[in-house]
Amino acid sequence: MVYFQINDSDALLNSPYNKRQEEAAQEIIRGSILADDGTTALARTDTADDGTETRVYPYGSLFAQSVGYSVYGGSGLESTHNNDLIQSHSGIVTQMENDLNEQKKAGDNIVTTFSVPLQQAAAAAMGDNSGAVIAMDVDTGSVLVDYSSPTYDPNTVEENWDTLTNSDNGIFLNRATQGLYPPGSTFKIVTALAYLRQNGSFDNFSYNCTGTYENAGFTIHCYNYEAHGQETFASAFANSCNCAFAYMSQNNIDKSTFRQAAEDFGLNQAVDTDLDVTTSTFTLDSDTPDQLTMQTAIGQGDTRVTPLQMCMIGQAVANKGVMLKPYFIKSVVTAEGKTVKSTQTTALKQVMDAGQAANLTEAMRGVVQGGTGTAIADLPYDIVGKTGTAEYDSAGDSHSWFVGFSNTGNNDIVVCAIVENGGDGTAPAINVVRQVFATYFGSES
Repeated sequence: MVYFQINDSDALLNSPYNKRQEEAAQEIIRGSILADDGTTALARTDTADDGTETRVYPYGSLFAQSVGYSVYGGSGLESTHNNDLIQSHSGIVTQMENDLNEQKKAGDNIVTTFSVPLQQAAAAAMGDNSGAVIAMDVDTGSVLVDYSSPTYDPNTVEENWDTLTNSDNGIFLNRATQGLYPPGSTFKIVTALAYLRQNGSFDNFSYNCTGTYENAGFTIHCYNYEAHGQETFASAFANSCNCAFAYMSQNNIDKSTFRQAAEDFGLNQAVDTDLDVTTSTFTLDSDTPDQLTMQTAIGQGDTRVTPLQMCMIGQAVANKGVMLKPYFIKSVVTAEGKTVKSTQTTALKQVMDAGQAANLTEAMRGVVQGGTGTAIADLPYDIVGKTGTAEYDSAGDSHSWFVGFSNTGNNDIVVCAIVENGGDGTAPAINVVRQVFATYFGSES
């Protein structure tokens, strides 16, 4: 009993099989889920004159996977924070008045970290593409955007349940937190940290790219077999040179150092937060063959990550090496607005020192200023980042990635986007991220 009280109490309280929920529903009107401003409803309960209660989602499909739905056991925050919504911490006088008048009590409200304008920008930029966008505050870890596509209307889940559950496009999956993908060249951020740890600096790296690199009977090639010529580490990173990174995986980085860097960045470790998160995986070890090591160095091979994980990696670089716990709930408040509990910023680990983070930031700046990320270079503030093209089948079909952060020194954000089957790593994921940054800073896109 002690174990369950300490370790599994939240899961037990929020479980749809918990009979306490049925009892609470008879006495309490389910609370609202609010945007980061504390007033805009993302989910609310409307009560008709005859007492009939209807759960309403004013923004329809915009927050479907993150906010979720409340029927059939629920999903998203409706499920993971169900217990908060069916409790009432209203004042004792108010509760007594409700009891005397035989009225239901108003449940507590959840104030999320979600920004409606940023979520709308992400959705508009994603359009009809499948994929995900996630954005975090660099300094706090609060999640400002959690958008997944394709999506659905939670207002009509009950009536369309059979159709939705028979869909083969993973429409209920929150791709931002649960989708696992090969990271492509965005993973070169991790490879770069491993190189930096082993060699102390990027200064002495030199490689002549001919468009292909052969080792152990296996060939790695750059995008379109482009020959980048003589490169420093900075230019290899900016050009996203596959050959250079495959070469360094064989000549400049020990496998143990590489694995440690990946796990320090959070791979192979569960993320305990307000929503269900799939664990990102990294399998390379001392027995990994050379050809798989080369693929791993460029973000292919067996590595699989969630967009949230890549966003956390970008956040750690932006935050001088400190990785923060991502959170989606700012506070729980009573119907009258009194705070019941609030979330505090939590540091998960010091992934690297500030000097190493500065080196990675400068390498990512080179991507935007003169490399594969120049499509975002004209925005009137400092953005750094990394593009990625991730092949996911034998035919060479690929996803498009971009992860980057603003580097203004004041209220900065990190944004990650993946566009499934998006092809070329310079677009369209970077265009999706661009819209989020432009909306956040109020600039023209």
